[in-house]
Amino acid sequence: MENVDPIQSSLNAVTKRLQKPHFLKNISASRLPSQATSEGPASPTELHPARSRNLAAPLSFDVNPKPAGSQRRRPVFTPATSVLTGDHYDGLGQPLLGGLPRSLDELESFFLCCCRAWTRMAAERGFQTFSHGHQDLVLAVDFNFYGTRMVTASSDHRLKVWDRKDDTWSLVDTWKGHDAEIVDVKWNGPFMGEVLGSIGEDGRFNLWEEDPTEPPNSGLRFKRIYSLPSETKVPFMSLDFKNIMHETYLALITRDGYLSVYEPVDQDSFSEWKAMVETYVCPTPSRQEETSFRVCFHREKLPCWKAIMAGLDRKALSLAVAAMDVVKIYRQDTKDRRFYEAVELKGARDLVRDVAWANGSMRGFDVVATASKDGAIRIYELHTPQPAQAAEAGESAPGSSSASEATVSPRVRAGKSAPSGIGAGLAGASRAKEGAQENEKNPGRIKHVVKLVAELTKHHGAVWRLSFSQMGDLLVSTGDDGTIKTWKRAVNNQWLEYAEIDASQEQ
Repeated sequence: MENVDPIQSSLNAVTKRLQKPHFLKNISASRLPSQATSEGPASPTELHPARSRNLAAPLSFDVNPKPAGSQRRRPVFTPATSVLTGDHYDGLGQPLLGGLPRSLDELESFFLCCCRAWTRMAAERGFQTFSHGHQDLVLAVDFNFYGTRMVTASSDHRLKVWDRKDDTWSLVDTWKGHDAEIVDVKWNGPFMGEVLGSIGEDGRFNLWEEDPTEPPNSGLRFKRIYSLPSETKVPFMSLDFKNIMHETYLALITRDGYLSVYEPVDQDSFSEWKAMVETYVCPTPSRQEETSFRVCFHREKLPCWKAIMAGLDRKALSLAVAAMDVVKIYRQDTKDRRFYEAVELKGARDLVRDVAWANGSMRGFDVVATASKDGAIRIYELHTPQPAQAAEAGESAPGSSSASEATVSPRVRAGKSAPSGIGAGLAGASRAKEGAQENEKNPGRIKHVVKLVAELTKHHGAVWRLSFSQMGDLLVSTGDDGTIKTWKRAVNNQWLEYAEIDASQEQ
């Protein structure tokens, strides 16, 4: 009999259901399946405890119509025994078709269960390991936009590009990228060819473009099209690309905290770049002091919609910069496209090793996570109150208040009486007027209210790297304890540990 993937069959059945017009017309933006990811069971084993480890048994739906006067019955997964006995099963007939979800909520649960089953299956398969072939430590890895290509950077001064095919990684080319160890590497977006950037301890940023006319593994397939030395003669420490369709932007930061943002002179060519900003993000550390600097762009095409409503330009770039033990959020104003510091994220008790910005512009607020040497992952929410609403309500104007002012406890100081309602309203209106005047002077400059929503301390040692999923609801982190942890955002905005893999034990 033909081998059938039960999960794929289930997803095919859902797709067929979605194609019906009478079903699609009832879907609204607030009830898409993405909302269901925070409403399901907290653990994949809760789908069906008896089958938590049995992935061979196919899945089908057991959904009965809602009886009159009773609560709607939640869909439950049951094994499709007809598949195990060898009966024909293609996902479009019995038993799946008779068990299709009959409501939007049931479809959401169906979709969620399929995703969780796939996640469980992938987790149980474990890592795929292979020899990278570098002669020294691999210091940086990055995947392209589609996840089909990988680049590795090593202390042996070399870069390697790999292609994925049939769950295996094949080497495309190896070449010497720098005259010293390579500390970071990033793929550019998918709209301008196969381009990647690298930085090394030789104090240079190099940009590489693939030449498909050269044979694989010739050492000539990726050609350097641009090279930039460090302005301060101090090696670069981190880099990141930002893509808005065919537009590309580059952020670099050195080990002494010198931040520079560049854009191509011609967006159709990367042979010449011009600086948009060049500045130190903090006082220059001493030569004996351990330093930590990272840059991370907000990657989506548009900023958070509430920030746009507050006055932020739709085309404004947003950049998170880890500077020693704080993270600074930089935005662009409208008038001169100048970068300004919108807010500062504090709370780390040691160096911040990494920073990640979650996707989700329609969420209404930004989510930024930091990884610290003190062993904690901190997750912040950046809210942007609307100036018009603040002025009408007699509250402080968000455009004129800093994050530190916005997060001050509202309790009145000892020995002073609280202002009356009229006095508070007049004071708030005055601050709103000042904020409006500042916005007229520097249009597009907004401020944020920062909220520390989670401090995750289950890593036993320093946390080095973290990254959000494409939807921004999962966070993956790794640290000195040799584990890879996955954190999930729950329905109450809490971040809970979802899975853990001991990478040091993987063979």
